[in-house]
Amino acid sequence: MRSLRLRDGHALHVHTVGRGPTVVLLHGFAMHGAMWLPSVLPLAHAYRFVLPDLRGFGRSHHVPYAHRDVVRNHAEDVEDLLAQLGEARVLLGGLSMGALTGLCLAARGGFDRVGAYVHIDQSPRIHNGDGYAHGLFGAAQPARFAALRALLTESEAHRHRRFEDLPGDLGARIRGAFGGFLQAAVRPAWMKAGAGAVRHERLARLVFPLANWPAYMDCLRAYLDERYDFRDALRDAKVPVTVMVGEASEMYPAAGQLDLARSIPGASVVRFANAGHAIPLEAPVAFVRALRAALDGAAR
Repeated sequence: MRSLRLRDGHALHVHTVGRGPTVVLLHGFAMHGAMWLPSVLPLAHAYRFVLPDLRGFGRSHHVPYAHRDVVRNHAEDVEDLLAQLGEARVLLGGLSMGALTGLCLAARGGFDRVGAYVHIDQSPRIHNGDGYAHGLFGAAQPARFAALRALLTESEAHRHRRFEDLPGDLGARIRGAFGGFLQAAVRPAWMKAGAGAVRHERLARLVFPLANWPAYMDCLRAYLDERYDFRDALRDAKVPVTVMVGEASEMYPAAGQLDLARSIPGASVVRFANAGHAIPLEAPVAFVRALRAALDGAAR
């Protein structure tokens, strides 16, 4: 499988590697399916990994969103993927936005083809408030959201322009916002420095395909405008669920993820004590070991 035809006529790029029971892994915001390769290649002798580039990202960067609710759009795309795979049972995992997509899929009743689920560093609710303080960016959410909203408002009038034709320093500030987002995703100082480097134009082009730059903005806008709250999505889960938590995550406080795990009957929790949000990058050996244990347990 190299591509997936979607219900709206567009196609997603899909990476496939390995042989054995099928595992679908969903990447996070500003990532792509190939991010999983270092983690899955050691397991490719035992499992077949299907790694889509979600719309707006990677080699699917040209695919526009069909709805303002981008997480719903990704969940629909995963429904199409599972249907076209045609298998009665696949194993599913997601990191960050991919994990939010997994929760949305479950809330939509889409786990009928899912035999087990691995949820990696994602709070079930995005916005803080009403006694909930574990959403995106934790206590820093008000300031971070205000800055992102101002940037989105300014950039909206220029959606029709090529990124290189944006006026003034708008393009640089958009790259800076992405750099700040990526820096919050990692804990080690050297990784933060590398993530911040996307503020530089040449490096940014290697990470973010800018031909469809409004797709990144649409995704951020959905996080600000949609009231994503999937705390109940897995309360009646009938499949094994593993929740992996980066205890030093700046992106999503660990407490919200642990609350989610406690709401799921029989859920397993794997804590990565010194890791931030990007667990597969920050703790690669421990992550592969935990992923293998979760998959082996579900495949029995």
